[in-house]
Amino acid sequence: MFASAASLGGVQSTSLGSSATVVASCDTDGVALDYSTAYNAESGTYVVNSVTVDNINDACKGQMIEVSLENDKGDTTTTTARTEVTGSRQVIEVNGFAGESVDSAAVLIQS
Repeated sequence: MFASAASLGGVQSTSLGSSATVVASCDTDGVALDYSTAYNAESGTYVVNSVTVDNINDACKGQMIEVSLENDKGDTTTTTARTEVTGSRQVIEVNGFAGESVDSAAVLIQS
């Protein structure tokens, strides 16, 4: 899957989600997303534990990154904590978000 926001780049997602956007002037060719999930026996669902953002341009190092996961209505249902970009691959923890609810993701990288 590939989506773009103007000429700012795009996000590729390998497991969950049908579309995604990126807003980052430091990374014009986009990033890739992968999700770590685990089965929650109590709720009987798979939950997203983390999102890995890969292929981050070196120009983004030192800036802040966050990921928002949205449902099929376009509602942002969870946003990760903002963390500093330290390399081309960033693993960002998610607080047990229901995997089947993820329809799209948005990545924000800014200073």
